[in-house]
Amino acid sequence: MIAAKRGFSLVELLVVIAIIGTLVGLLLPAVQSARAAARSTACKNQLRQIGLAITQYGDLHNGAFPEWSHAGDGRSWIDTLAAHLEQVDSVRICPDDPQATDRLQADATGYVISDYLAADDVPGTRRNRRQLQATSKTMIAFEGAGDRPIDAAYDHAHASEWFSSLNVAWGLVGLKVRQDLQLDRHADAANYLYVDGHVEVIAEATIDRWIADNHNFAEPQ
Repeated sequence: MIAAKRGFSLVELLVVIAIIGTLVGLLLPAVQSARAAARSTACKNQLRQIGLAITQYGDLHNGAFPEWSHAGDGRSWIDTLAAHLEQVDSVRICPDDPQATDRLQADATGYVISDYLAADDVPGTRRNRRQLQATSKTMIAFEGAGDRPIDAAYDHAHASEWFSSLNVAWGLVGLKVRQDLQLDRHADAANYLYVDGHVEVIAEATIDRWIADNHNFAEPQ
């Protein structure tokens, strides 16, 4: 007698589907975490490329830093560093920027330069790296806030204004910083470029602690 072929019962099929669903549920966060880490690393590498471009620009201009958009048409660092960067369009946009595509189309940037180093007319400005005592402790570029206007004019952070006496007195420093910077883009942290070219990942909580301590972390050293 030929034995009858036995297939899956409905209960067995549901059990298998439940197991597969559980496994997917366990693996998905790990996959998402790995992808997020890869995007954060790509962002860090892009900032390093910008740092190298700033160094090359300075070597050709007696140590001067590139300027911001207020210097005039074609004088923003977005324009002047282009000759020192390959694939400049993609380099200036963080992969995790929620408005990345729109910024590219507008010739804008996801990163912002410190006005302390890019402007001639702000308190405490240092327009030349030779004026710094510690390039490894001076930040020059940050990850711009995701909700910043999509315009090439927004290429800088108003770092010189964050810790103004008025902002400190009224408790507005945190708000002003967040209007310029995205502090939590990568797992509650963000990448920060220093003048010597190195990039640090700094947690949002650390920035908040500095703000509470009235420590102007962007002030040139």
